[in-house]
Amino acid sequence: MDQRRKPATSGTPGGSPAGKPPGRPRKKKRTGLILSLLGLMVVGVVAIALMMSGGDGEAMEVETEKVMARTIVQTVTATGVIDPETQVKISPEVSGEIVFLGVEEGESVQKGQVLVRINPESMAAQLDEAQAGISAAQARLAQARATLMRNEQEFARMQQLHAKKLATDQELEGAQAQVNIANAEVDAARYQVQQSQAAARRVRESLSKTTIVSPISGVVTKLNSKIGEKVVGAIQMTGTEIMTVADLSVIEAVVDVSETDVVQVSIGDTAEVEVDALPNQKFRAVVSRIANSPKQTGVGTQEQLTNFEVRLRFLEPDSRFRPGMTALATIQTARKQNVLSVPIQSVTTREKNPEEQEDDRQPEAENVTDRALVRAQRDERPEPIVFVKQGDIVRSQKVATGIRDDQYIEITSGLTDKDVVVVGSYKAITKDLKDSTKVKEAEKPRTSR
Repeated sequence: MDQRRKPATSGTPGGSPAGKPPGRPRKKKRTGLILSLLGLMVVGVVAIALMMSGGDGEAMEVETEKVMARTIVQTVTATGVIDPETQVKISPEVSGEIVFLGVEEGESVQKGQVLVRINPESMAAQLDEAQAGISAAQARLAQARATLMRNEQEFARMQQLHAKKLATDQELEGAQAQVNIANAEVDAARYQVQQSQAAARRVRESLSKTTIVSPISGVVTKLNSKIGEKVVGAIQMTGTEIMTVADLSVIEAVVDVSETDVVQVSIGDTAEVEVDALPNQKFRAVVSRIANSPKQTGVGTQEQLTNFEVRLRFLEPDSRFRPGMTALATIQTARKQNVLSVPIQSVTTREKNPEEQEDDRQPEAENVTDRALVRAQRDERPEPIVFVKQGDIVRSQKVATGIRDDQYIEITSGLTDKDVVVVGSYKAITKDLKDSTKVKEAEKPRTSR
């Protein structure tokens, strides 16, 4: 059998000719690299798609509510006390001992009724002394007038003698001087009489003030003194406060309203007042006065408060009201009917992230006015927004708001009655939701039958 020998090959093991690289393994490596790159691209595209859409099955659960027209009643609440519109503190104008006290605390009194008498004996003695002073002054006046008459007669006689050359010029001038002196003494005596009469009137008036009558009709709401007690008059200093008389027919609630709320309150605003001593009842009142001067507490500390006193007059006061009772007032400051509104919790604000703030930075201004404008732009508060549900995603919508009550806030622009807004959860509204976030309606809890 003729066997032909194959020529021997030389080169690298595996039978490949020397100097030629193997072709098949290189093609496999190139193909694997391409497939890996394609895989990474697919993964990236899918990741981007998931980020854009929120991811299938990763929709955020939210609660929504339709924008509706409602009646919004804006109110301001404040606490205070019951206080009569008119009350008078009774203090004596003269000092002395109380010898008569004609009322008890809680008793009704009429205008002009005698309340207190102070011992008048010392005042009566002073009046007698003043009357004696008047008599003495009148006697001196009569004596001065008599002296004047005698001097006038002497001057007339001296004039006659001087005309007959029987009296010198010096004698005539001396007689004239005596007349002038007598006239001055009459004037002084007359003034002394007037002074004594004025002193007597003053003492007589003080004597009358030992009897104190009620300046108004009302009720004795506080009685601080007793018979036999010595009191200090209030003519030159703060006198003893004997009692307080108040007109309880016109009762008010005096409440403290914060400086941020008082600008909303106006004279004539209606209010509902709850009195702690009379639970489960509400009393109607109107704003009668608003203080211009503030009441500050904790000045210079972190707890510093600035309030303004607002007086609310009750339309139908209860006979059980007593001064000093604690009251809680709800003042209606505004009311709008049939206005678009959303729940308060659906309105939020979002601060800009650092990247946006960096992009919005303004160049340094060259003058003070420009710097102030730039600073105002930087410090501008973020605008309120709501998240509107559109299909299975949400978008942020800037809105303008108006008045509010304890549940809803008026929307003056930015929404229509066809919009549906996100109302919960709080975390979703304030932090998690963004434009195009995929959402789904949260399951409402089932109510047991």
